[in-house]
Amino acid sequence: MFMRDIHSNNLISGSFEELSHALRILAEADLRAHKGLLEIDRAEAVGNIETAFTSILNAFHSLYDACQKQKASICLDWYAVGELATILTLRNARHHNHARKIRTLYTYHVQENSKPTEMVSYVLVDFPALDPTARWSELYISWDDLVTLFSLPEKDTRLRRSTITLVRHYLGSDSFSSYAASCDAPVNLVFFNAFPLITNAAIKVVSALAEHIKPASMEARTYFKQFSRLEPMQTDKPNVDCRVFALPR
Repeated sequence: MFMRDIHSNNLISGSFEELSHALRILAEADLRAHKGLLEIDRAEAVGNIETAFTSILNAFHSLYDACQKQKASICLDWYAVGELATILTLRNARHHNHARKIRTLYTYHVQENSKPTEMVSYVLVDFPALDPTARWSELYISWDDLVTLFSLPEKDTRLRRSTITLVRHYLGSDSFSSYAASCDAPVNLVFFNAFPLITNAAIKVVSALAEHIKPASMEARTYFKQFSRLEPMQTDKPNVDCRVFALPR
């Protein structure tokens, strides 16, 4: 009876469809931005990326909620898994307008610099694939904003200290200050790549909920297969780049 209820309600599959479409939209927005849209209409390009990123985070939260409603949470404890706790933390910050919504590098650069067209040096922390030839997209988000989130009262964020510790450990954030020092930069200019974090969270979801996911669309079938086969990105062996960044006029 329990399994029939799961397949008839289909909440988990529906949420995975949402995630798959959001992943495709972000990939397309990122490609369009760097194929010329940033130069033509910077606001539209950045807005498309921001919206798609938020949609992905919301889709993960929808999966989390579906697990609770379908009583499939026995498969995994989201707030005990670094990959998933991190994604939910980012989603809740954006949803509740905490810590400037954990800004992307695009938005941060515009808001913090009077002339976004001028170059600023940032410390970019990326999390590589096991395959050294693999290439991933980049969407860097602010470590300083996340620190701000962690400093807010628990009654506002509902973030437990145990969750904060888990997320910090997963990101390897104890080393962020030394990365900044090696680049001769302040730690508030450290940004980390969200794409590998999304990938790792999706790998965890597919591994734990495979029996509950029945892909219907081409996107869902493609991503289900992809995340079933991928090895996780290495958050414990990051690549650190001291890179200048500017936006077009």
